[in-house]
Amino acid sequence: MNKHPRSIIIIGFIACTALSQIQSEEIPHFTDELDPVLLAHRLIDVMDNREVLGQVLMFGYDGQAPDRNIMRWIKEFNLGGVKIFGWNAEDLTLLAETVSVYQEIALGSRFGIPLLIATDQEGGWVRHIKGWTSITPGNMALGADPVPGDSLDTGRLIARELAAVGVNMNFAPTVDVFSDPRAEVIAPRTFTADPYWTGILGLAFIKGQEEFGVISTAKHYPGHGDTSEDSHGTLPIVHADINTLRNRDLIPYRMIIQGGLPAIMAGHLAFPLIENERLPATLSKYFLTTLLREELSFDGVVITDDLFMHGARIENTPAHQICYLAMMAGADILLISHGNRNHREIINRFINEMSDNELFAKRVREAAYRVMKMKLQWLKGPNAVSYHPKPPQEMLSADGSYGFLLTQAARSITLVRNRRFPIKREDAGRVLVAGTYQDFFIEGKRRYPKAKTWLIDYAETKQGLQRNGRNLAQAAARYDTVIALVADTETAILLNELEKIANRVVVISVLSPTHLDTLDWAQTALAVYGTGRESFRAAFAALFGDF
Repeated sequence: MNKHPRSIIIIGFIACTALSQIQSEEIPHFTDELDPVLLAHRLIDVMDNREVLGQVLMFGYDGQAPDRNIMRWIKEFNLGGVKIFGWNAEDLTLLAETVSVYQEIALGSRFGIPLLIATDQEGGWVRHIKGWTSITPGNMALGADPVPGDSLDTGRLIARELAAVGVNMNFAPTVDVFSDPRAEVIAPRTFTADPYWTGILGLAFIKGQEEFGVISTAKHYPGHGDTSEDSHGTLPIVHADINTLRNRDLIPYRMIIQGGLPAIMAGHLAFPLIENERLPATLSKYFLTTLLREELSFDGVVITDDLFMHGARIENTPAHQICYLAMMAGADILLISHGNRNHREIINRFINEMSDNELFAKRVREAAYRVMKMKLQWLKGPNAVSYHPKPPQEMLSADGSYGFLLTQAARSITLVRNRRFPIKREDAGRVLVAGTYQDFFIEGKRRYPKAKTWLIDYAETKQGLQRNGRNLAQAAARYDTVIALVADTETAILLNELEKIANRVVVISVLSPTHLDTLDWAQTALAVYGTGRESFRAAFAALFGDF
């Protein structure tokens, strides 16, 4: 009789152990060999609210070393993504080590779900990860003489460099259609004013990134090309109606969605002829759900632009409420750049909201499913970006990238006015090279070895710019040829002081060529779009008459 209770205990222990093993086996894992759609559903179904919520959040951090708060969010809340900004990427070896630390914590979670590691590496002047990465001529250079192969190779080059430091998601390409010549911030980031060429070049860029396992994110939906304002500092107002959007700005999106686009970034842009006058598209259910999901049939991931930008703000509305509105409008990932206090408040409020609001909880799970499906399609398998990158010191040592970038830059050079062209060394006389980039001076001196240089001195006021321009004009009067670089509105104001010696001045524009319109007195003018050495070498080669 005394053995009976002991037998029951033993049998019970064995049964509990067996049940525990069965339950353990039933818990899905990211590495399971299942169809991504099925596995995504299984993972989301067994996650608790904290784990699900983490997948729809992407946080930035301060500094270069692994951030203890980010590590905490990964460990405790299953944080889904980390955004890399320029301040995180001054040392690329350290960046790769930091990415590896973050990924190791994520992989150690009970589901083993890796992080999205994202950045903005559009090409051209928007390049958050610098160091030894390439300064490509940029989108506008690709659009100046459109060759899809150039865009494909640019996507390949950028993605290969990002993958080397563990970045698996790029907020590029920019597929805004260049519609407003005053759009100084967005203009050089666009391909062209032609929506069809924008779509063709954008899709080629996406296919190039795909080869190296980097997730492309087209932006800034539904279109940032028809405004001169910058959403970092304000809410841009776009006075376009829905028919204009459909026949212009949405054309590239239709094309690349059909070509297999994994993600779209929604921009902080208001369209008063379509939606509430002060409501950013990022917070609009019409733009993120009705138009994007239902009309354009996009089934990928929608990520917001940084929700702490001024363009996302609504008067008397706290940050956590802005994030709530974005999620309910149809966003799948909320990008929140920095601030541990902000991150903590949003997590805590959303956890409570998921418990109290069934509709919100359902929307978060729907978003997390899309994110999970994308991760399963991109972050596992032989083509996936490494979780533990070990970048070489020199990415471009012998791979032909320099020649490709130089050829691309040379092909894009646009001769706007050619009164005095070309200018051979023996015809130039005394030469002054005036500009703002060190590589511009280096390439200028390479072609005209005896040339003097003048570093353009900016000022905060228009009067100061004009004064500095007069100083430049006084110096320039002593030279036979003045080669001046215009990069923005301020430089154009300054260079207008050279009009009195117009017959001796050559103006080279970088970024947007629209500044040449304000310098119409310049009888010789070239448009160059990139700010890298290859672009400046191509510019002086053209001026020299090499091609």
